[in-house]
Amino acid sequence: MLRQIILMALILLCCVESALAVTRYRITSHDGDKVVEYQVSFGGAKLFEQWTAFDPASKTFVYLSFTRGAEPPKPTATIWDHRTGETIPLYKFPDVEQPLPVIPSLGGMKVCPLTGDKKFKAETYMFLD
Repeated sequence: MLRQIILMALILLCCVESALAVTRYRITSHDGDKVVEYQVSFGGAKLFEQWTAFDPASKTFVYLSFTRGAEPPKPTATIWDHRTGETIPLYKFPDVEQPLPVIPSLGGMKVCPLTGDKKFKAETYMFLD
């Protein structure tokens, strides 16, 4: 019985630890016959939070990091999405001129921003803590 409790505690600890880890994904997308591959990260680590966005001007993913437990950055602007009725906060990301919306997770990315592919494939590439 004690053995099962210890095993369950270790499994739970691993789940909590991985929730605090940056997860990097390898994305494979198609643009016609051309295959496009790239990597994107979501999440933070023990000491910091990290938000992800896509900059359409430079065609790159960008990241905004801040100390875990500190007050998160305030939006620099908001936009209203006419399709959903949501007000979307926009944030200033480093080295990007215009404010951008945060992509909350891989599941929040419904379309590949580089190709427009809605059927892109993602595989976990690495966990960083």
